[in-house]
Amino acid sequence: MTLGNIGKPDAAQLGPKRKLLLVPFVVALDDDPSYRALVERYWQEAASQVRNLEASLGAVKHLFHEGTAVDSETEMRNLERGNPEGFGFVKELTIRGAALRPTEDPDTFLEAYDLQRCLMVARMSNKVMQQLYEWFEQARRRRFDAIGKRIDETLKESETGLLIITTDHQVQFPADIQVFYVAPPALNDIERWLKDHPTPTSGNAEDSF
Repeated sequence: MTLGNIGKPDAAQLGPKRKLLLVPFVVALDDDPSYRALVERYWQEAASQVRNLEASLGAVKHLFHEGTAVDSETEMRNLERGNPEGFGFVKELTIRGAALRPTEDPDTFLEAYDLQRCLMVARMSNKVMQQLYEWFEQARRRRFDAIGKRIDETLKESETGLLIITTDHQVQFPADIQVFYVAPPALNDIERWLKDHPTPTSGNAEDSF
């Protein structure tokens, strides 16, 4: 379900189903002031939409954030550095009672991350590029499988969770988890800005991660 295209959800109608709010991970990797303003507006709108959903579905109990491997204060500091525009939204959720949960399998996450970095510098041999890409895709699939497993193991019957992850993810969710896609209006403006301002960076945490 995409918020804005559906009527107000009713927790009673969903029964014991688990609920997951999916928020696209957007960061301001470009220093252009107009783009940073768009990203800041995006997170403000995301926070408003999530609060509206919580009024119907129940408060978010579990917070899953792409790149998070442990539930500790260290990870909160990492999120503040890695997602400064969205950190206020993350902190608000934790203040209201949401617990930051481990989302990634550390070994698989680091393997995929290192392989992506290797792909960025491998340019001379097509054979090496192909082998690296195949290895990366295998690690990437295992990474997304691990994220789905973490959510499945953590989110209990009737509970509401929230996942912040890049839009090109390939996580598969169990059939008994009702997913609500949060799509703030600023997301369309960000996508248009990126099309009009092609650069080596993007508005997501990673280009293909």
